[in-house]
Formats: sequence, C-alpha cells, structure tokens
Amino acid sequence: MPKYVPALIYGLCLLACPLSGAQLKIIGPEGVTIEDLIREETYVTFVLTSGARLTNTRITRVHEETSTTEATITFLKVDDKPSAFTVSAVREIRVQDERLAQRRRRALGASLSNDELKIVGQATQRALEIFAASKGNQDIRMSAALVLAASTHEKKSDSLRYLQGLAGGNDVPTAMAATTLLYLAGIPADREVIQAGFESGNRQAKASAARLAGLTNNTAFLPQLRTMLHDPTIETFPSAAKAIGRMGDRSGLPELYGAMRALTEVKGEAAVFALSRMGGEEVHQKMLEMLEETKGVEWFRVLRVLYALEDNRAKKLMKEVALGQPAYQRTAALLLAADQVWEGTLFLRNYLEKAEDPNLKNLVFKAKVAETLFMAGDIQAKNLLQELVNTRPNTIYTKGRTTDMDFKIRTATEVQLNALVLIENTGSRNLLSLLVGPVESANPLVAVNACMAAVAIGNPEFGDRLKEMRY
Repeated sequence: MPKYVPALIYGLCLLACPLSGAQLKIIGPEGVTIEDLIREETYVTFVLTSGARLTNTRITRVHEETSTTEATITFLKVDDKPSAFTVSAVREIRVQDERLAQRRRRALGASLSNDELKIVGQATQRALEIFAASKGNQDIRMSAALVLAASTHEKKSDSLRYLQGLAGGNDVPTAMAATTLLYLAGIPADREVIQAGFESGNRQAKASAARLAGLTNNTAFLPQLRTMLHDPTIETFPSAAKAIGRMGDRSGLPELYGAMRALTEVKGEAAVFALSRMGGEEVHQKMLEMLEETKGVEWFRVLRVLYALEDNRAKKLMKEVALGQPAYQRTAALLLAADQVWEGTLFLRNYLEKAEDPNLKNLVFKAKVAETLFMAGDIQAKNLLQELVNTRPNTIYTKGRTTDMDFKIRTATEVQLNALVLIENTGSRNLLSLLVGPVESANPLVAVNACMAAVAIGNPEFGDRLKEMRY
C-alpha cells in the first residue's frame, strides 16, 4: 500500500476498534485499517468533532481505554513532534491525496527555497519595524507582534512579552484580543481570560470569548455559549453560533435552524457555517425539509448547508438552479469551481472577460475568483492576484464618487487587504513573490497584513489557525 493514494479511489471505511465500542471513521481506500496507516506511515488528516482539521500527520499508535484514561490516538505532526487526541475528539480520519501532502511543508520554512526564505525574512523584519514604530496605534502594533510571535525572528520573545502583558491587563476587550493572538501564535489560551470575557458587560469581549472557546474546543464554556445562543444581539450571536457548530453541540440546533431564516445576513451566515460544520443525519433531514419550505435567500442558505454536506440533490440544484439566478450565481460559481465542477469554472472565466466597474464589490469578487481558480490549478490566476494586491486608488470607479480621493484610497486599501487574506488562505509558497511589494507598503495596515500572509505561508500551522479564525 503506497503512502499516498489517489483521491479517485477513496471509499468510506468504519474501523471497529477495541476502544469501548468506539468506531473511527476512515475515509480512504476500501478496507484500510488503522494498522495499515501505522505500518505504511501514511499521511492523514484528522477532522475533529469541533470541525478543526490537522493535516500531514502520521498515526503511530492507538491506546485503548483504561479504567483511568480515555482511548487516545498518538501521531506525529508536520514537524515530527509527537502529539495525541482522544478518540472521542476525532470525527474522521482522511487518507491524504499525494498532491495535498506535496503542497504542505513539514516544518517552518523547511522546504522553502532560499529566495522564498528571504521573502519571509523580509516580512518578519518589516513587522519588527512596524512593531517599533506603531506605539501610538495599538491595533497595528498587536498585529505586528503576532507576525513576530509566529515567526523564527530573534526578537520573537519581545513580541510575546508584549502580548502577554496585554493579556494580563485589566482592560478585558484588550486582554481577550491579546489572548486570541497568542493562541494564533501557538500559545495555549488562558482560561481565566476567556472567563473574564464571558463575564464582561462588553459585547465585543463576549464575542471574542465565544470565538476563542470555539476555536480551542473548550467545552467547559458550553453553558455560556448556550445562553448567548438565545440572545438575539447581532454582536454576540454569530460568535456563539459558530462556536456551538465547531463543538458539535446539538442542543443548539433549534436556535441555529431559526437563524437560517434571520433577516440579518450575519446571523444567517453564522447559522450556515455552524450547521455545515455540525452535519449529521438530523441536520441533513431538517435541511431537506426546509429546502421545500423556504424561498429566496433562506432557500439558498439551506442549499449551501446541504451542498457542504455533499447532498446529491443539492449539487444538482447548485449547478442547474442557483448558478442561473443573478442573486446567487456568484457564490454558487465559487463553490462549484472550488470543487472543479466545469459549469462553475466556466462562469468565473466568463466573468473575467466582462467589463465591470472597478468598485469594491466587483474587485473583491474578482479576487475571490482569482484565488478559487488558482487553487483549482489555473496558474494564470496568479497574475490577477498580483494586479489586485497592488490596487491603486486611481483605478477605483464608483458612480457619484469619481472625485472623492479619500474614498478611493480607502476602497483600494480594502481591496488590497482582501487580496492579501486570500493569498494567505492558499498557503501556497508560489504566491510569496506577490507579497514583496505590499510588505514594503507605506500604509502600515497593508504592510502588516502582507507580513502576516508571508509568515502564514512559511508557517503552515499558524496559517491553518489564522484561516480557521477568519471563518
């Protein structure tokens, strides 16, 4: 059995383990067992019950449950450091496609070329400059500190001390923000800070606490999250809903079903995310019922959940119905193209041939098109990403704002920031060269986000945590 198996022959296996009757779901070649994966040192992806994923791991042993300990799976991470999960924390194990494994780095910068390492080094040095020069702008300084904390720069410890100082301060929103950044840099989240966030009267702090509880799968905070899920406040409900979805807490399903019909987009989108992550037959059947009962935007939300759950009818409707409706076709095309469905790819390519006003909405969508096509194997999309990440104010056109230079500058910056996040999300070292210019931008907001993208590509574990947080 080879270490990597082509995705086309993947099947679904359930391995019955002598772990108190537990079953581990393995998605891979028919009949594959844990023993096969261990013996052949096969690379796998763990999909946790929280929805989080850990790629490029190799299972080394399964430890049975004892009278005092839970059953666990021991594995080697991408940097060959041993770690373990409890069996109950694992939703499924996916045997990796060879192409996926080749795209990922085994450790920080280990497979980067000298030129690529120079770009990452340039980014960390620029982050140090921004960190030193932005004492009057805490948000920028904290972002620069995160870049340094996730890097191998010799001044990394200074940034960590700065963030730890903020995390230990009395201002709860700031402490929550700093604790989140420390988590992104690989430092375990302080439970007391999260607790303080939940207890705070500040809605921003509560939302941050909910988000971090979900990202860290800290089920001790489920009572607070369940309470927040009953709170219709738009500032806190989305973070609680996503956390509930990540943790797979099915007691929140009635509220999530109700939020699918919400008038506010942010609540509806949070419900789509949570239900897609939670999955399961109960959610699947409820979405099939709602598909018949809903119309308009609510129908499309339901369809997207079903599509995420790989429902065959949803795949057909996405291609034959949603792709033809102006209100939904852009999102439908991105989803289909990401799965390499030709109709979606064709729509996106045709879109790029059209003359559209270079306003914020169209340019951000164009950036998403470029990222989707690039990840689907279209190397030419790199050129479009380069164009967008270097957007200039004089290229912006919005009817009624043609002479408003401040507006054009803000719009160009927002387009650049969106493009940088999309480059970051790819994790592709082939896009590192696009970051050289933005890293040296005179705009510290653009520069620090370019630095973050570069370090996220150089440090895949940091990149994965960052990407998950952005959902």
